[in-house]
Amino acid sequence: MKITEEQMALINSLCCERLSSDEENFRLIDSFYSVRNNNVAEALLNEAYQEDESGVVAYYVVKDTDKNVLFFFSLKCGLLFDEFIEGEKLARLKELCITVAEKLNGGNVPKEDIDGLKAFLEIVRAKKGLKKDDVARILHTTTDSQKINAIFDNNIKNVGKTFAGVEIVHFCANDECREAWDKYGLDQSLGAIVFWHFIVPKIFELRKIVGCEYLFLFAADCDPDEHLVNYYSQKLKFKKADKHSTAMPIYDFTCKFMYQEIMDLGNKRMKFFENFNHDEDAV
Repeated sequence: MKITEEQMALINSLCCERLSSDEENFRLIDSFYSVRNNNVAEALLNEAYQEDESGVVAYYVVKDTDKNVLFFFSLKCGLLFDEFIEGEKLARLKELCITVAEKLNGGNVPKEDIDGLKAFLEIVRAKKGLKKDDVARILHTTTDSQKINAIFDNNIKNVGKTFAGVEIVHFCANDECREAWDKYGLDQSLGAIVFWHFIVPKIFELRKIVGCEYLFLFAADCDPDEHLVNYYSQKLKFKKADKHSTAMPIYDFTCKFMYQEIMDLGNKRMKFFENFNHDEDAV
């Protein structure tokens, strides 16, 4: 059933703005918390304001009329391509990422190393760039060790055809404000509404000034049932990579790479609002 005028009015009452556009946001995000992946929430609390202000990554917060920060997401430009020729180096990067993930999942990591290892995986996931000194410190080795040199050797990345894209770097609800959101009584998840009502129109605006073919993300999904991947697929209409790769394919070692063509977003967005309510009793 199509969204009602009353429901759209509730959604329009939400405010979506750049994090650094209002200094008050720095205080409002102080209690932001995510049960599923608080490492993502930590990114908002730690480096987000500086990155947004400098334009490295565009961070947005979604607030209700009481100034509760219900959700945040971030966007940055990215690249997809058809072919990648650098197998040996990627194999070593894959081995490193898997080793770190296994250490954390094994539960036998010294307490003083846990934060560093989690930070490393978040840097990889968020495409912040790996630094030789940081990796060496996490692995308790020297910057001139064989393992480090194998990862940070100087070479050129050779790719085939490239495709312009936009990456959703962060996409996270504030669990501290779940009750505030539940009061809206809408028949769709907050994340789906944020995506179709706020993110997609921003992509449309971007295409007015620059060519862009794909919207993509990396689902940090460790669940064997792929709960998060299924959510992105069913609610946001992303699909698993089946023909393109990314400019930083090391993400595939710890996350699921998903994308969709921007040219299809208009019809998908229309269908979302036309089928907003699952049944008449939900209105």
